[in-house]
Amino acid sequence: MNSKKIKKSRIFLIIISVISSFCLLALTAVSCDLFQDIVSEETTSTEVAATSLEEEEQAAESEQKTEINIWENIKPEEQIALLDSIETFEAQNPDIAINSTHMRSEEELIDQFIATSLAGAGPEIVITSIESGKVIAEANVLKEISGDLYYVDIFDGLREIAAYEGKDYVLPFRSFNLMLLYYNKDLISEAPSNFDELISYCKEVNNPAEDTWGFLLNAREPDWVIPFVGGYQSWIFDYDRNSITLDSTAMQQTLEFLLLLYNEEQIMPYEIDYADINNAFIEGRAHMIINGNWASEEYSEEGINFGVAKIPVPVQGFKNPTPMVDGIGFMFNINYFGKELEASQKFVDYLMSDDRQEEWTRITQTFPVLASIDQSPGVADDQLFYNMVQQLKISRGKPPEEYIRVIRDAIRLNLENVILGNTSPEDAVAKMQEDAMNLKTGSLEVQDEEVDIENSVTEQ
Repeated sequence: MNSKKIKKSRIFLIIISVISSFCLLALTAVSCDLFQDIVSEETTSTEVAATSLEEEEQAAESEQKTEINIWENIKPEEQIALLDSIETFEAQNPDIAINSTHMRSEEELIDQFIATSLAGAGPEIVITSIESGKVIAEANVLKEISGDLYYVDIFDGLREIAAYEGKDYVLPFRSFNLMLLYYNKDLISEAPSNFDELISYCKEVNNPAEDTWGFLLNAREPDWVIPFVGGYQSWIFDYDRNSITLDSTAMQQTLEFLLLLYNEEQIMPYEIDYADINNAFIEGRAHMIINGNWASEEYSEEGINFGVAKIPVPVQGFKNPTPMVDGIGFMFNINYFGKELEASQKFVDYLMSDDRQEEWTRITQTFPVLASIDQSPGVADDQLFYNMVQQLKISRGKPPEEYIRVIRDAIRLNLENVILGNTSPEDAVAKMQEDAMNLKTGSLEVQDEEVDIENSVTEQ
């Protein structure tokens, strides 16, 4: 074979070899793609199966949970405390889910709850003012508080306003707007237990020329006067009969007591308002005052070394005065039984525990409702908190809004005339009762100059 033929053969073999290599590479690539497609399909199928299984497990878990709904119209800081409590509770109780809905107003909450409950629906729990319980209970949509729902050691003042026709439909949860005696611990070592002691102290330290006083009282506003009626063992309202009781011996004694302070002993000025009294205490010019629990935060921020105590027993009185107290509470929808009611009860028990009651006190400007709370270490070791609870224990429930407004106006209309000597305490209490009745029926009207205890004063 000549060289030309050999060369052609080699070239042919090389071409065949290259073509074969390309074919082999192509075949390999195709095989890899096919393998990857198969693996991809298998992986996708596995992932889909896993996702479906997870969704099924979640659905099954959701079906196993007991879901309860809460409607409330509480304040922002209380909403925060509620959401925190719900989060902690759900973590401890994974079988229960809680939904909370904030309503814009008390009226909206009442109207919608009654409407939905009458239709067999609505939330399991409502949290709103204790007073609202009577309005809602009239619609026969609330479950009576009894058995496991009943707490025996609720403050008496809250229990008396939580009842409707002799039955309890509201479980009080938080209390607020409480009057206390504040004293500057840098100026007075111990608060007096009665007004005889207080008067003697004022005579020692008063210096009108320097506007310095042992004690100041905001008697121009009825909420600062009303507690003394309780000190003479009576009250301004009969809760069982829904009737105003201003024409009492105790109210007359209260007016005589104020005359003693202002006109006979002259231990303080009458023409002074809330802002002046509050500023005098902050500036150290008033050693003692009566103010609401809301003021404690302001005094702490001002760096005042203060203490609180029960309001002292009035002259010739029988016991410590009984300031009004208000609050919010739980109400339970009459439509729910079984696991929903059990879950609702479990959550309420959690919120009523000492730890949660103390926690809410730290977060909000509200107080516990359990008389036994002062036995817990967190309260017993906090002198300020402990003394506030002692005043709470003897407080009286605030009468319904439609009554307390006319009571305040009737006192305001007549008290100044007593202090000025224009009328006797005996005549004044009869006139107060008459004015209250006329204000209630609308036959007497007064310009609304009332201090809103919950809002206006706390903004001072």
